[in-house]
Amino acid sequence: MMKTTSGLLLLILALISCKKEAGDGGNSSIRGAVSKELRIVLTNPATKTGTYPAADQDVFIIYGDHISPDDRVQTNYDGEYEFMYLRPGKYKIYTFSEDTNSVAVTWDEKHMTILQEIEITDKKQDLEAEDMTIYEQP
Repeated sequence: MMKTTSGLLLLILALISCKKEAGDGGNSSIRGAVSKELRIVLTNPATKTGTYPAADQDVFIIYGDHISPDDRVQTNYDGEYEFMYLRPGKYKIYTFSEDTNSVAVTWDEKHMTILQEIEITDKKQDLEAEDMTIYEQP
């Protein structure tokens, strides 16, 4: 009986002391917005014709040190997105834009990555990510 109680106590202590890494299963959230800037010439900001909410834009999240995306959401009609039920930890939020570099990468012209890193430090925290801007030709 004493061994069973000691074993159970050790198991409970081990479970309590385990540090959970970034990911889902928590009470925090990250939200933000994506806007779309239209440019006649992608590499020239002076040719901007307008900025609009980027509706139905894919936004990805990577938990902690993972390599591949762990989740994906689409922005709403107003360009807003939200990742919910996250635990404390470090996250990478990203989306893709047409390439605005002066040297065209023809094999990947629609995949310039717009990336930001954000950290949740509390068990119940609602963070507002910086707005992300993607670029497109009209």
